[in-house]
Amino acid sequence: MTDILNFLQYKNDKLEQRLELLLARANSPSDRMHALLESKELVLEDHKLFLAFLAYLHEQQLDAKQLFQDALKLPKHQFEAKYAMNWSQVMKLSVTFLTILRTNDINSYKQLLD
Repeated sequence: MTDILNFLQYKNDKLEQRLELLLARANSPSDRMHALLESKELVLEDHKLFLAFLAYLHEQQLDAKQLFQDALKLPKHQFEAKYAMNWSQVMKLSVTFLTILRTNDINSYKQLLD
């Protein structure tokens, strides 16, 4: 069991490193969003998990749009200090958020790029 947990932690650490590198290369918020969505590192999360996360944000009176913008714009340590959330987990969920937004509300998606 410990070997499995160590492997999962190692895998998550490597993913986080790749995400940080990917987003560090992007210059603007729109570059970061496009890089995130085009990256094959992340895939759409289970919609139930995403909806549960949105319910949690609502309960905590946090704006999902602002949270995902901050996840893209702020350095990892600042994001985690501000929200007390794991940056890489939020980045995984942001793929679902951005994909839904890009598909269903292109104007809101474009506003996120500003």
